[in-house]
Amino acid sequence: MSLVNVSYAQESAPRDTLVIEKSDLDAPIFYSARDSIYSDLKKKQVHLYGDAKVDNGEINMSAGYILIDLNKNEVLATYAYDKDSSKVEFPLFSDGSDQIKASTIRYNFNTEKGFIEEVAIVQDEMHLYMEVAKRHANEEIHFKKGRFTTCDLEEPHYHFQLSKAVMIPNKRIVTGAMNLWVGGVPTPLGLPFSVIPQAEEKSKGLIFPQFVPISNFGFGIQDLGYYVPINDNLQTTFYGTLYSRGSWGLRNVTDYSKKYGFQGSTNIGFQQFKSGFPTNSNQNKLSLGWIHSKDAKSSPYWGFRANVNYISDNNTQNNLDPINDQYFNNTLTSDINLTRRFPNVPILSAGMKIRMRQNSVSENISLTSPVMNVNVTRFFPLKKLVNGSKGWRQLLTRFGVTYNFEGQNRALFSDSLLTKRDLAGINDEFLNGFSHTFNLQTTASLFKNTLKVTPSLQYGNKMNFQQTNRWYDTANDSMIVDKLPRFGTADDLSLNVQATTVLYSYYRFVGKNKPLVRHVLTPTVSYRYVPNLNSNKIVYDGFGADRDTIVYSPFEQSLYSVGNTRDQQLITFGFNNTLELKRKSDKDTVDGFKRTRLIDGFSITGNYDILKDSNNLSNISLNLRISPVKWLNFVSTSSFSAYAWDESTGRTTQDWALDSNGRLGRFINTNLTTTVTFTSQESRKEIEKTQKRIEENWTSDYAFFALHPEHAINFDIPWKVTLSHVYQISANQNISTTSTDRYTDIQTLMVTGDVSFTKRWKLATTTNLDLATGRVTNSRFTLTRDMHCWALAFHYTPIGLNKSFLFSIRSTSMLFKDAKIDVRRPPSFL
Repeated sequence: MSLVNVSYAQESAPRDTLVIEKSDLDAPIFYSARDSIYSDLKKKQVHLYGDAKVDNGEINMSAGYILIDLNKNEVLATYAYDKDSSKVEFPLFSDGSDQIKASTIRYNFNTEKGFIEEVAIVQDEMHLYMEVAKRHANEEIHFKKGRFTTCDLEEPHYHFQLSKAVMIPNKRIVTGAMNLWVGGVPTPLGLPFSVIPQAEEKSKGLIFPQFVPISNFGFGIQDLGYYVPINDNLQTTFYGTLYSRGSWGLRNVTDYSKKYGFQGSTNIGFQQFKSGFPTNSNQNKLSLGWIHSKDAKSSPYWGFRANVNYISDNNTQNNLDPINDQYFNNTLTSDINLTRRFPNVPILSAGMKIRMRQNSVSENISLTSPVMNVNVTRFFPLKKLVNGSKGWRQLLTRFGVTYNFEGQNRALFSDSLLTKRDLAGINDEFLNGFSHTFNLQTTASLFKNTLKVTPSLQYGNKMNFQQTNRWYDTANDSMIVDKLPRFGTADDLSLNVQATTVLYSYYRFVGKNKPLVRHVLTPTVSYRYVPNLNSNKIVYDGFGADRDTIVYSPFEQSLYSVGNTRDQQLITFGFNNTLELKRKSDKDTVDGFKRTRLIDGFSITGNYDILKDSNNLSNISLNLRISPVKWLNFVSTSSFSAYAWDESTGRTTQDWALDSNGRLGRFINTNLTTTVTFTSQESRKEIEKTQKRIEENWTSDYAFFALHPEHAINFDIPWKVTLSHVYQISANQNISTTSTDRYTDIQTLMVTGDVSFTKRWKLATTTNLDLATGRVTNSRFTLTRDMHCWALAFHYTPIGLNKSFLFSIRSTSMLFKDAKIDVRRPPSFL
């Protein structure tokens, strides 16, 4: 005892604290065991049996059996046996963020060296197995007969067999000869040596390309890359693409970031297309991309975001990639947005944006450079001046004011002007101006909060620097419209009063389940008065007694247009209905009643213009949404006109249909959409879980699946089939000799389904069918295989504008994301 100076401090059995002299160890050792602890004071050893644990503050170790040798300052850990003589409780060694699992670990606290047998190290996605290893004082590990993989199974699906290697923690692994094993079988693929970077070290190197056996440009090597890490905040990658018929492309992607500051990336590319014999023409294509976002922590009152996508020829379909994800994207959007909030004036905010839209269908470019805005959110100037909120006082306390200012410089021009670099022509297309909008609003609750009345007054002032002038050209018998660079102002004023309430009706039926139907009606009625505060212009279209009089606003084609040329008094009405069935049930309910929505929503809206000369009543909009069961959804939208129509032309007349032909009217257009999803009850719950996960981790890439979770591929769902039927019918209001049908209709059916015919194989398909012609307009088949650490996918689109074929095998690990095989040439029978 005097030689060792050992004392025990019992915390809670069987956990002890062994304190030894400074010369032996620098820190106390805390240890515990589940079964027993035996201390051999003569040999200065402590034996720990069953779930043994040792912790000295820096080193953590757990195993089935641990021996602490105070003479050698060593710890020996090994596994234990269970009642079936199977090895259990393998040693786990933790030193900071690294964790090692092995069959035997011996570690010396003084030399900081260790000897390890059958070790397994896990760092992020990397799994490293070593048969015999030695840990040195500089933390380097030398080992023999190792296995390197990203598969987390004890018997991995694949691994790289290493003859010998040295691991430098958080830097690299340098190996000797290595070769690839798949399913425990060696393959002839391998390398004489390798350097494997670890998480904290980025090393430059080649990125494996994709081989395209056949395409419109011939045989190709696509995206052969070279990665260059510059520092912790900046990295860049260069890509090259070359095809056998002479087409080529270069691309650079640079990522940058600053902690608590900003992050972003740039993507700059150039492609040259060669058409070959006999034209031998070249077509050049420049693409620019920039994504940038500012971290709110850097400055909470300033915001800056950028998302730029530009293509010089305004065409996403001529791409060197045979399977282009942007094939159906006809619009490219670019935005650069700067915002500012003012801490001393929280209701005030300002912003400036540059925006560009490229449309390959219309071959137009819309450019707004810039648009500036200043917004004052609603504030209540009379709230502190009036005491109480009952009676007439609530009108004053709830009186709110908002203000918005906007200034724009916007142009819509043909993309050919940009290709020709005709800057003068682009400048002539710009429209500019300013807009001020004031909104005054209050709210009152009447008759014990059963009726809500909301009066409001809105005033707007529009300043434009361009006006329109119309005149009739008698020589050519045509109307001429000139755009003049002339400044002018226009005013808008509208007075609104809206009243709304909620009515409840209950219908009780006879039955043992005591069924009860609740009807909720929400009527809304509003009055709106819009006086014409601006002077109009009059021009005569033609000459003689049959000439037409045209009244127009000089700002009808300005940036801030003025559409109304007369006073307006509108009475707007709307009725929204819901219907719910409530019946007694003992299954899956909280209060003993089960509720079923018979009608999710049925709304009727329209307006009546008192001052209009004719056709005062607008078209009536009807919207119906029904989802009586979870697997069925029905949506209907219609527009109904109460006026008569000319049977020969189909055009609406000024007479009421009831007076003209004894009918109530006609439906101008109707859209019926029915969606049915067939799957098991358990799978339906899984679809709901998928939707919740997507909503919680939403990004723009998940927007479609957030609205349609039944289309997401999930291996936990054995099968599902979704049928979507869309029926559109519209009245022909322009009957002619070429189009004599009174109504035109379109019927389409989309069939989406997938089935797992084994645990890891799934077949999915999406087919669009035009029921009017009986033709399949688009069809896509997808075969996927969940290979745990690898993913196999087969995509085949035999019908449609985007015909394609892709067979790919790629790793699911980010470490080997560029390790993939893509076959894009279909077999001859396809």
